[in-house]
Amino acid sequence: MAEARIVVDGIVQGVGYKALVMQVARQLGLKGLAKNLLDTKVEIFCEGQEDRIREFLRQIDRKTKDGDVLGINVTKIECFWKDQDDYRPAWRKYSGFEIDYQVEDLSLVDKEALESQEFAKLYFIGFRDELKGFRQETHGNFEAMDAKYGDISKELKEFRITVKEFLDAFLSELRNKGSL
Repeated sequence: MAEARIVVDGIVQGVGYKALVMQVARQLGLKGLAKNLLDTKVEIFCEGQEDRIREFLRQIDRKTKDGDVLGINVTKIECFWKDQDDYRPAWRKYSGFEIDYQVEDLSLVDKEALESQEFAKLYFIGFRDELKGFRQETHGNFEAMDAKYGDISKELKEFRITVKEFLDAFLSELRNKGSL
């Protein structure tokens, strides 16, 4: 069983990053903890098969577009394996993989509420990114339709004007003859 202490730097606090970390760790069968550090970093302790920890490191290395202050943007990951310098064991006991909110005597309801907020941030960012993609795709579709059918729209407008002019003239003639 391998153990690692991981320090992640970047935009990783307040954006649902710990929820992502927990979800990936659980899917890979890892146990451990994740917590915020005072310097805007996130510290992670995990244990499991070494190849799974390496996959975990790959999956938690997320990047967003430059200037996106609401998106997860990992700029640096430092991994310290057991028996290496700067390795430290877990700071408290755990079962499974958990987010450590660093609050004493946190009730189950409070813990669930905090985790729900973490996941809500993560889902919001994903939804926002999907909405951006949908908007760009829709804009592209309208541009393609305009290029393909733009002439038809112009012709229909001209035809509508011609029909209106014809009907106006026809109605005017009927009025002049007293038929209306």
